[in-house]
Amino acid sequence: MRVLLVDDSMAIQQSLTRLLASVPGLEVIGCAATSEDALSLIATARPDVVVLDVDLGPGGRGMDVLRQASQNHPAVKFMMLSNYGWQAMRTGFMDAGAEAYFDKGSQFMQARAWLADQATK
Repeated sequence: MRVLLVDDSMAIQQSLTRLLASVPGLEVIGCAATSEDALSLIATARPDVVVLDVDLGPGGRGMDVLRQASQNHPAVKFMMLSNYGWQAMRTGFMDAGAEAYFDKGSQFMQARAWLADQATK
């Protein structure tokens, strides 16, 4: 399974890349830090899953990427990562098409387990 990481934090990108390296059948094919780079890489790299931060720094919104990319690439699955654990935010992203939503502060291992499960499907 091919995974694209989208987060404006280089530290998060590196941590996720290391964490996911041990998942059989999963390959991190790239990283993006901005909405524009994310949309470009989704179109060209053709990932199976995009791990997408909800807040991509100045002017960047994960919701915009999710909406545009899921409309243009309906086969791609989106897993959201956030510093915001609010149920309303989780519900909004799931209603917009995300397959999963995890809190960065406390659910990295659950996110890894979700991705491992997707790699076996």
